[in-house]
Order: sequence, then C-alpha cells, then structure tokens
Amino acid sequence: MKKFMLTLCFVFISGCSSYVPKNEISEVKTVESIKSNNSEKETNENITFSNQKWWLTYKDENLNELIDLTLESNSDLKIATLNIQRASATIDAAADSAFKMGLYGGATYYGTSKPHTKSKAIGPQPIGIPENAFAGETAYVAGAGLKASYNFNFYDKYGNLAKQQEYIARGLEFRTKLVELSLTTNLTKLYGYYLYLEAEKENLDARLEVLNSIKDKVEKTIELGNGVDEDLLSINNKILALNKYINLNKLHRESTIETINSLSSYEHREEVARILKNAKKDKLLEEDFIVPNSVSSDVIVNRPDVQYYMMMIESQKAKLTAAKSDFYPQMSIGGDIGYRGVGLDNSFKDFSSLMWSFGPKVYLPIFNLSGVKTNYKIAGIQVNIFVEDYNKTVNGAIKDINDKLTSVKIAKINYRDIDQIYLNNKKQYENSNFKFKIGSISEYENLNDQYTYLAASLTKNQQNYKVFSEQVDLINSLGGVYKSKDEIKKDSLN
Repeated sequence: MKKFMLTLCFVFISGCSSYVPKNEISEVKTVESIKSNNSEKETNENITFSNQKWWLTYKDENLNELIDLTLESNSDLKIATLNIQRASATIDAAADSAFKMGLYGGATYYGTSKPHTKSKAIGPQPIGIPENAFAGETAYVAGAGLKASYNFNFYDKYGNLAKQQEYIARGLEFRTKLVELSLTTNLTKLYGYYLYLEAEKENLDARLEVLNSIKDKVEKTIELGNGVDEDLLSINNKILALNKYINLNKLHRESTIETINSLSSYEHREEVARILKNAKKDKLLEEDFIVPNSVSSDVIVNRPDVQYYMMMIESQKAKLTAAKSDFYPQMSIGGDIGYRGVGLDNSFKDFSSLMWSFGPKVYLPIFNLSGVKTNYKIAGIQVNIFVEDYNKTVNGAIKDINDKLTSVKIAKINYRDIDQIYLNNKKQYENSNFKFKIGSISEYENLNDQYTYLAASLTKNQQNYKVFSEQVDLINSLGGVYKSKDEIKKDSLN
C-alpha cells in the first residue's frame, strides 16, 4: 500500500510538472551613452554626475530653505512615503505566510427531531461525545483552543512572494525620488520665475516713467506749436500697452506665489513671503550649470522612472516563480489543541475534555490545472508588460535628454546674441547720455534712447530666464546635475 501511494504521488508530480507552460519573456532594451551633436570641443573628464540634493549646487540659502519647507509638507511626497511604508509592511507578511496560528472559539447545538437508536445518534459525531449520548435530544457543545498550520516551502514559493513585495517597495522608493525630483525642479523654476518677474516689474516701472517724461515733452512741444497730436496719441498708446504688461506682471507674481504656497500645502505662507522678500536681489538666474558633451548610459538607466520599471520587472518575475510552484503538490502539517465541553452548565469546567489533533495534508493541483495555468500565463504576460513599459521609458528618456541638451545649448547661443544686442544698446545709451550732457542732442532724444536700452535689457532678462529654465528642465531629465570633480571634493569636505 505504501509503495502504491508513493508511486501515485510520483505520477502526480510528474504529470503536474509536464503541464507547466513556457512563458517567453521579452528582453529589456540595452542603453547606450548619448553623444551630443556639439561643434564645441568639450570633455567629460573633469566632471561627474550627482543626483543627491542637486539644488545645493546653486548655493542659494533662500532656495534651500524654500525647498526644505516644501519637502517637509508636500502632500504628494507624504503619500509616496506612506506607500513605501505600506509596501514594506507586506514583506514580512509574505515571507511568513506559510505559517498560520490563531485562537478559535465557538458553540453549537446538536439535535434531531425525533428519538433514534443508538446506531443513529447525532451525526456527524462531535469529537469527545459518546456515541449514545443525547440520542434524540438537543445537545449543546462549546469549544475553544489554538489552531496552527504550516505549509512546507519546498519550491521557495513564500520566499519569492517576499521578494516580490521587496521589489515593489524598492520600486516605490524610486517613485518617491521621481516625485521629489519633479517637485524640486518645479519649485526651483517657480522661484527663478518670481525673481525674473521682480526684475521685469522694475524694468516696466522704469519704462513707464520714461514714457511719462516723453509724454510731458511732447505735450510741451505741442503747446509751443512745434508738435502734432499724432505724436501724443502714439505715446499714449505705448503707455496703455505698457500698463497692460504691468498688470499682467502683477497677476503672474501673485499666481506664482500662490503656486509655491500650494506645493507646501499652504502650511508656510509667512515663511514663503519672508523668503521671497529676502530673495529679490538673488543672483540665482545668473548661475550656470555644466552641460555635458555626452551622457553616460548609467545616468539613463538610473533615472527614477527607469529604475521603477526595472523593480516592477523583478517583482513580477518573482511572482512568476512563485506561481510556478502551484503546479506541484503542496504539503502542509497542522493541528489544534483546546477544550470542548457538553451542556450549558458543564462547558469549560471539565478539564478532562482537553482535545487535540495533528496530521499532514497533501494538495495535488491535478484537478485545478486550468486555473493554475491561467494564473501562471497571466503572470508571464505581466512581466512582458513591465518590460515594454521599461523599454518605452528608456526610449522616452533618451529622446527627452537629447531634446533638453539641444534646448539648453540653443538657449545659450541665443543668449549670447541677445546679450551682444543689449551691450550695443547700452553703449548707444551711454553715448546718448554724453551727447545730452554736452548739448548735442535733446532730452527727448535721450529719453527715447533710454527707452530702447530698457527694452533691450528686458529682452536679455527674458532670455536669461529661458536659459535658467532650460537648465532646470535638463536636470529634471537627467535626474541630477553634472559637477566638477573639484566641486564635489569641496562639497564632501563641508
């Protein structure tokens, strides 16, 4: 009989294993370094990449404080952190799921509608009750005890389930880094935009003052009979148009402050107001980051969004391995120990009613192979879905980095041209001041030259912010910033 049972189990195991379907797992995309199409000779020999608190590169205390306040109170970041904690809490639960133990308690009435013979006493027979007890009568049975079971982990099913949860938790850590990266880059751009708007307001106010002075000159000229009304109408139109931009500037400043406050969940309004007030003269927009000539493949692979999908692939592979074990027999051992008493008055009083049970169980999936195969197939498909998500994210990362590298370099080229125009207008205005001083030109002509200079200055500031914004977008695309090795060495000493 024993030989027959062993042979039968072997046949079942062999049969089950032959039903394990093959899953074709797709390959992840191989990532190569990005070479920049740049005619200027640059080198990456003296620079290295850093993704740790990239904003410290600006060395701006106001920006640092603003980011610290926001990271402390931002709701999206709090939710991401809580998701990590939730995923981490399931790791031990998955690893320990083979063992189950718990207390139980219950009570039941047993009885029949009419008397029976001894051989037809209550059935199924309650454990511990004599066969002829209460035949044809109602019996009250109560019980309480401890029950435990353990599933033998022959195929490391529970270990793989724990790995699955561990990879999910690590993936959520990268998701949190992605949230932090997006939050800090957006906040930095908003902070820089506010500084630009303050400079724009100063420029627009100065231009309005110049236009009002020109208007006074035109009105006096008309009074003296040397001017025409059309000149005054043209100046009035310029003043009206400028007032529109001044109003828009006010709207944008208020909107920017509101957005900054929303990122910190409106918990630091006073601190934000103080920081922005102190930051009006910051030179943040003048800071220049290193733009690499090439981007290492490691930078792309280690982007938070790319690493998230890599963790999801590994998580699903672990789940697939765990699902494969369902094709094989499952063995468990368990039992319980407790007290059972009969009768309302006697329950739990008679300690001789201590009962226990202990024994093994074998589960053969031969009759449930359809469901097992379906679950295994779905797990394999899910692996390939995450692989394609990974490949898609890598492709998007390569395009994004290439686009941002190009945008930064073009913005810098345009800034150099606009800066030269600004310098030319500045020189013209300086010459105009000299000519006005010696009396070779009128005040009216000098005011027009000042207005042209202020317009060129604003255009330069606009392009300067464009360079700043494109650099921050590149940082967001890379997941960090390139620093000189000397700078990193200096930071490590501080």
